[in-house]
Amino acid sequence: MVMREGRGPTWTMRIGRLSTALVVLAVLAAACSSSQSNASRHRASTTTTSATTTSKALPATAPCGATTQPPAHYRSVVVFSFENRRWSDVGLGFGPTMPYLHALGAQCSWFPSWTETDPAQTSLTQYVGQVTGARQPGTVNDCDPSATCSTQADSIFRQVRTSGRDAINFVEHATQPCSAAGNAVRHVPALYLWGADDRQHCAAQVRPLTDLDLKALPAFAFITPTTCHDGHDCSDATVDSWARAHVQPVLDSAAYRAGKVAVFIWYDEDTPVPNLWITPTAVAGPHTDPGAGAAATLRAWQSMLDLPCLANACTAPDLRPSTRS
Repeated sequence: MVMREGRGPTWTMRIGRLSTALVVLAVLAAACSSSQSNASRHRASTTTTSATTTSKALPATAPCGATTQPPAHYRSVVVFSFENRRWSDVGLGFGPTMPYLHALGAQCSWFPSWTETDPAQTSLTQYVGQVTGARQPGTVNDCDPSATCSTQADSIFRQVRTSGRDAINFVEHATQPCSAAGNAVRHVPALYLWGADDRQHCAAQVRPLTDLDLKALPAFAFITPTTCHDGHDCSDATVDSWARAHVQPVLDSAAYRAGKVAVFIWYDEDTPVPNLWITPTAVAGPHTDPGAGAAATLRAWQSMLDLPCLANACTAPDLRPSTRS
């Protein structure tokens, strides 16, 4: 009895101590788990904050409007050319009847008063004047390329080429290099460049649109749609659908999202001419800089590609500061 009485209190004390130890271990385990959870939440919070900071620089769903500063130079300038509309035809900044371009116009930059090279002339003069910086007397009245219908003038194509980079006029429906077959030759400015060694490089500078590689854009790309897709022969709705199918992939590209590509919507005739300046940092809406037009736009392209000015671009206003492009 004494022994049993002696064992009773001792066993109870041991059980108590064991229980206490288990409680302590449970508390420690909970604290450790809480600490790990807090650390995980902290890492997640840090990651989210970092991602949020990055997204503020370039909203995931917006092609323009980033709050960062535009780069001094871009890796590529991509121009999409369209035909024969005034702002009054399509609506300032592109109206709701062209929903894709309307959305871009609401988010990116455009000029309500933009003039072509020579308002008295038709397509060819505007296309060649845009890439050379001036009206070229040998390229009037939409003549076909020849020794007499061409220009010896320097151009952004030659400038880019001599800088060791690529400049390409991509032609929709063409199947051969240095050809406008399946399209309108008057809308392919690179075919009219006959100065210096231009003709030797025609096959490299005029390519089918199917050669356009979004993962390896040339420094300068001038894209010529067919006369239906550019609006010459077809409706604004057709132009808008074509633009959605061809412009948007450029804006979705990694290079554009990284701020290395500038994109332009360019119309050739009928003052004031519709236009869009699309860069990640472009300021939304209209800009009223005096002198906005073909020469000033060429100056911007040359500035973006770190090239010297040509012809009238040298005295044209700098449109990049107001658009933040």
